[in-house]
Order: sequence, then structure tokens, then C-alpha cells
Amino acid sequence: MIDPDRIEQKTDEELAREARAGSRRSFEELALRYKRRLFVYFRPRLGSDQDAEDLVQETFLKLYRNIRNYDPAHRFSTWLYTSANRLAISSYRRKKTAAGRLGPEVADDSVDPAVRVALETRSTGLWDAAGALGGNQYRVLWLRYGEDLSIEEIAASIGKSRLAVRLLLHRARTNLMKQVGPAPGRAEARTKTAAVRETLLG
Repeated sequence: MIDPDRIEQKTDEELAREARAGSRRSFEELALRYKRRLFVYFRPRLGSDQDAEDLVQETFLKLYRNIRNYDPAHRFSTWLYTSANRLAISSYRRKKTAAGRLGPEVADDSVDPAVRVALETRSTGLWDAAGALGGNQYRVLWLRYGEDLSIEEIAASIGKSRLAVRLLLHRARTNLMKQVGPAPGRAEARTKTAAVRETLLG
């Protein structure tokens, strides 16, 4: 019997192992932890709150059906986002066909340290701007700075090489920097970061 007072203290991997062994309560705790995070991951790509919420539910349903395939040797978040990415690709392709267009990507390898720091603090204003990047650029930013996955884990999640992930991160950070303007001075950067410190995950 799982002690409800302790379940919130368990790691994702511990909960996933218990869910794999048949614990519905452990799976529900995982769903509670990742519901908002998946919504933030899906929302920019899908274009509406309702579509994002639907895909969150679809992701958890798929994971529940396949939880016995989870390999405890890997991080749960990597497995989760691998599945979520496949569902997002399928949904995005349907929407892209209907809309008849795909957001452009601009290649650039320069990186603004102020953008990196603000992303790591999950500043709401920057994540709103990041959402406008769309597609793979937003996804890799979220997995790297929102979920703290490694390059290798992101590559496994989205089905790309480590080199491709690094390039996408460079492009995404650079394009985000262009959206938010030139790098401010140190004092200005501190003021700007403080003004948008409220986290995406609330």
C-alpha cells in the first residue's frame, strides 16, 4: 500500500516503476506533475488551449496503456517527451496540412548569455516570445531549459542527432534574442529578469 503522505516525495522514476508494477495512484501523481508542463510544451505548436489540452490527455492515455514498456534505466521525462513528441508531430502535420504553411527557421550560431540566463529562470515574458518561434526551436528550448534534459536526452526524445539538437538550440536562442532586442547591460538585465521572474509553471 502506498503511503499518500510519501508519494509526493518520490522521484518520477520511482513513481514510474510503481506505475509499471500496477499502481494507478503513482501514475496519477506523474500525470499531476506533468499536466501543466506538457500543456506548455504543446500549446505553441497546436495554436489553441483546447487542442493542447486534448493532446495532453491523449499523451497520458497512451502512456497509461504502455507504462509496462517503460525502461527504469532511463529518466521518465525522456520517455514521456519521446511519446509526446510523436503525438505532437502527428497533430502538427494535420494542422499544417490544413493551414498550408510552416514557420520559417533562420540559421545563426550566436548566443546571448542574457537570453540563456532568463530562459533558465523560466521567465514568463521570454517563454511567451519563445512560443512564437514554433516547431522544433520551441521544443528544444523547452526540453533543455524547461525540463532540464541533456542534449542526449533531447535527441532521443525528438528523434534527431545530438549535432542537430545543438544546432537547433543555437538557432532558437539567437532567434529569440532577435525578438527580445539587443543584450542589455548588467543592471538593465537584472531589472528585466526581475520583471519577468514569474515562472511558466506557476
